[in-house]
This record gives sequence, C-alpha cells and structure tokens, in this order.
Amino acid sequence: MPNEFTRSETKLLRRLADEAWDAELRVCLLELHAQFDSWANQGISSFELVERIHEFHNGASRQLYGRYTSLTPALAVARAVAFGLIADDAMGAPLREKLDADIDAFRELGEGRG
Repeated sequence: MPNEFTRSETKLLRRLADEAWDAELRVCLLELHAQFDSWANQGISSFELVERIHEFHNGASRQLYGRYTSLTPALAVARAVAFGLIADDAMGAPLREKLDADIDAFRELGEGRG
C-alpha cells in the first residue's frame, strides 16, 4: 500500500521537488556558464558556444525536465535526498520515515545525476 501524505506533506514534497530540480539544473547551468566564459575570453568561437547551448537544451535540460515531470514529488524528493541534492533533514521525521524505503532504493540503484 503506497504511503499516503497529508496535505501539508504534499505541499512540502512539491516545494522540495522543485528545489531538487533547481539544484540539479544549477549544476548544469554552471557548466554552461563556464562555456560562456570561455567564449568571452576567446577560448571558443561563437559557433562552438551556440553548439554547446544547443547540446544543453537538447541534453541536460530535456533530461531534467523529463525526470522531474515523470517522477512523483515523493520520488523526486527521495531521489534528491539519496544523492545529496537536498538535505536529509529538510523534512520532519514522519515524512522522512515515509520516504525511507524509496531513498534506500535510489541509493542501491546508484543512479547518477547525469
């Protein structure tokens, strides 16, 4: 029987899932930002920069969109806790207990963030 969440837990899960998505997207955007720096310092051409923007859009950006729109907020949060994207103590103990099995499952799978 799946865990049932209170209204306040559901709201918190949605907020934490958004925070996890933002944290993961931030990592990808920082990598893209480095490409802009390289372009600004004439390390890469404008054409190379555009190609990297295109790769980001069709790669990491779409992958994250797919991940965070296909997972339930509870699974997104469990995954985020398992991989250190959000703090383990970002939720109260009762909610944490409801997610324990899913957090452990993500840790066992060893799924990466890439």
